[in-house]
Amino acid sequence: MPTTALPDLHDPAFLVGDRHEAYRLLRDTAPAIPLGDGGAPWVVSRYVDVQAVLRDTTSRMHPAGVDAPAWMGSGPAARRLRANMVQTDRPVHTRLRGVVGPLFTARPAERMRAAAAAEVEVELDAVAARGGVFDAVTDLAARVPKGVLRLLVGMPDEDWADLLRVQTDFLMIFSPFPLPDEQRARLDEVAQFYLDYFDGLLGRTAEPTELVRRLLDAEEAGDLSRDEVLSLMHTVLDAGFETTRTSISNAIELFTAEPGLFDRVRADTALVPGVVEETLRLRAPVQTIPRILTADHTASDGTVVPSGATVLCAAGAANLDESVFPDPAVADPARPNAGRHTSFGGGLHHCLGAPLARVQLQEAVLGLVRRFSAIEAAGESARYPSLMFPSLRTLPVRVRA
Repeated sequence: MPTTALPDLHDPAFLVGDRHEAYRLLRDTAPAIPLGDGGAPWVVSRYVDVQAVLRDTTSRMHPAGVDAPAWMGSGPAARRLRANMVQTDRPVHTRLRGVVGPLFTARPAERMRAAAAAEVEVELDAVAARGGVFDAVTDLAARVPKGVLRLLVGMPDEDWADLLRVQTDFLMIFSPFPLPDEQRARLDEVAQFYLDYFDGLLGRTAEPTELVRRLLDAEEAGDLSRDEVLSLMHTVLDAGFETTRTSISNAIELFTAEPGLFDRVRADTALVPGVVEETLRLRAPVQTIPRILTADHTASDGTVVPSGATVLCAAGAANLDESVFPDPAVADPARPNAGRHTSFGGGLHHCLGAPLARVQLQEAVLGLVRRFSAIEAAGESARYPSLMFPSLRTLPVRVRA
């Protein structure tokens, strides 16, 4: 099919709207396609291809010998990226992950369930006090991660608002495309803000958390640089906040959009883990995940994606692949394979915080269905126009006690 008949992945209507039909068209007609000429990124959209690229242990985040894109320069953003576990290659990625990894397995995540549940209860008390009409993003989803992140990173509650005010701007560091000068300057400014904040936090923390003590011990042993300590602290905040906030918002949106779903989960709370997985599948918080190939990849339709190409793995499209998820547009909390979604990535860079994200999402959904009898939209929602992170900006809702 001519590329002119394919969806425009830069179209603002696509970026903020329902992507199901556009993704179906890509999977059916162009499951592996470049976004332009001469070294432009490719997009793969079928489940089998997304999984193959993500699980390829030879794929990279940067070309060999490079640790940051040239367009980023050498300022604070490049410093932050070079120490960002999410965007580093082996052996740096292995070293960074080895320091913090033991704190993010399933068992430590379960130990934080009580903190997540307590924060949900506090925030739902505030929602009830407002009369049940609130913004699901700013009044609930953006607040719930405080309970867990307070234990992990140790920042006081009064710092929360300042830390989140520039969070969306920081996501530009994940851009697979060169940023315009103005945005690049803003990214440097935001990266410096976070480096300064966490350096200052270390200076005024009398009792470091287990995570922070682990980082400082690794720095003292020569296993981490100071930039890496600060970056890992921010990575925990960034990843722990962004995915959780986005997915709690998405779960609430799903409840408002799917008649009967809230009642079904209220009647059987054993479905809570299932509705969390369906939320992650239907509304992946990270829609595209970049990788750089070190060998040719032959896609499921026979298209050869060349070695050296940047590939955007369309997790959002793979999660809707009919060959894996029958009736993919249906939100079924009893779907037996919902957990096979690609929303937490895969391979060496599989999301370290996935168990902890699931715990927080489950507690948020459980709190909602136990506390309220109904939930419905109370106004127009809006999303950020992003190919990778189209998170909800606002979601007015109404609940009944």
